Amino acid sequence: MGARRFLVFAAAFACAALSPAEAPADRDVQTILPPGLYVFQTRLDHATCGESSSSGNVTSYFAALDGRPGAREMTMTLLNSSNWPAWKITIRGTDKVIGDAQQANVVGPHRGEAHFELQLARGKLVGRGSRAWTQRVDGEPTRCRMAFDALLKPLHD
Repeated sequence: MGARRFLVFAAAFACAALSPAEAPADRDVQTILPPGLYVFQTRLDHATCGESSSSGNVTSYFAALDGRPGAREMTMTLLNSSNWPAWKITIRGTDKVIGDAQQANVVGPHRGEAHFELQLARGKLVGRGSRAWTQRVDGEPTRCRMAFDALLKPLHD
């Protein structure tokens, strides 16, 4: 009788330990950024290399966010960007979205990089970002930089 009780207890304990509510992957699910179609907007406020930093120029991109619902890492493709089309998206904590990209069609030390950090504020993902790349200025390769405000918003509510 004691062995039978032990087996029942061990089986119940094993089932409880493997229940979906306790699975490690389920504890790490994020809910602020599901896959889907988005608008990604940037508003330039600082730039080097002759860009119009004081204009507040706004650029809008159609963004396809691909991945598993709840995943903390996904990919974002800016459908109308030839320079920065592919982004790695990481969700940290309960409200922070980080994006990183490398300049398309450029290899080696002159390849540019881009980065943004967004936080959930009043139902919108807003924050700051920057880009750096190399281009020729007065015939010399120069590292150029720009900083921008950023917004990521679903195409549908």
